[in-house]
Amino acid sequence: MENKHIIGLLVHNHPGVLLRVTSLISRRGFNIDSLTVSPAGIEGFSRMTIRINDDSQVEQFINQMMKIVDVKKAEVLPETESVASELVLVKVSSNETNKNDIIAVTSLYHASVVNIGENSLTFRASGTPSQLDMLIRELSVYGILEMARTGIAALETGDKCLYEG
Repeated sequence: MENKHIIGLLVHNHPGVLLRVTSLISRRGFNIDSLTVSPAGIEGFSRMTIRINDDSQVEQFINQMMKIVDVKKAEVLPETESVASELVLVKVSSNETNKNDIIAVTSLYHASVVNIGENSLTFRASGTPSQLDMLIRELSVYGILEMARTGIAALETGDKCLYEG
C-alpha cells in the first residue's frame, strides 16, 4: 500500500510559477493526486499544497522543488503534526425509496444537502481526505452521478509555520 504525503510549498507569486512547478512534476513523473494554490497570507507569496502517493519520491520531490528559483521553501507536513481538509460536492442518484437512507449516510459525515433534484441529491461535505474517501465509497452504492473535489489544504499544528526560517 502506498502512503500519501502532503508537501507544503512557499512560492513567489509571479506569473509562470505554477507552470514551472507542474512542468517539473510532469517531466520527473511524480505521481500526485492533489494540488492546490492560494495566497499565502504574506505579500508577494503563494502557498501550494501537493499530495504525492509514493514514499520513494518524497525526498526527491522536495529536492527537485527547491531547484525552482521561485520556490522559497518546500517541506513535508507530517500527518500527525498537521491539519488537513478538503471539500467535495457529490451528486447521487436517488428515488423515494432510498432518499432517507442516503441522507442518513451523509449525516454521519456532516454533509449538507445543497440541491434536491427529481432523481438526485447533491451534497457538500468537508473533512480529511480519508473521511471524504469513505463517504464517497458509501455513496457509490447508490450511484454517483457527478463529483467535484477541491484538493487538499493543510497546515502544521502548533506554532510552526511554513514561512519561518
